[in-house]
Order: sequence, then C-alpha cells, then structure tokens
Amino acid sequence: MLQIEIFSIGCKLLTGNINSAIFPGSDGSFQVLKDHAPIVSTLKKGEIIINGEISLEQDVSLELYKIKKDKRKASLQIESGLVEMKKNAIKVLID
Repeated sequence: MLQIEIFSIGCKLLTGNINSAIFPGSDGSFQVLKDHAPIVSTLKKGEIIINGEISLEQDVSLELYKIKKDKRKASLQIESGLVEMKKNAIKVLID
C-alpha cells in the first residue's frame, strides 16, 4: 500500500492508503505504484486519479477542488502542483 496526502495552499485536502495514483506530470502523465523509485515532479493542469481508499479532511469543498469520490476511486482537477514520492509515501501540493 501507498500512503497519500494532498495539500492545497493552507490546508490538507485528503489522505489515504491507496494502490496507485496517476498524475498529470509536466512532461506527461505517469503512474505511481507501491515500491516506486523516489521521485519529485512538477504537475500541470489536469486530473489526479487515485485508486484506493481516501478520506477527505473536514470542511473540504468537493465543488471548489473538483473532487469526485466513490469507495475505491477518487479524482481531482488541478491547475498545477508538485508531487514527491519516497518510501511508499506520496505528498502532493496543488494549486
């Protein structure tokens, strides 16, 4: 399993234990799976797709952050961001 945390300026949006995530990288989309090599990448406008269970932080607006969520999958639209993956932990900062 992978741990994910997604932050916007000033607040945490969501956390979870997931199987994979797909990111809109500046040089093209890429997928992160368990035991992925450490990576830091900038993100461009697009959609982050998460496969696994996530929890939204209290008071997070689904409409404001364009978050779609069901039991095993979630997605959110971003303008730009930064992702870091190391030791099966993903941290994302989005605009």
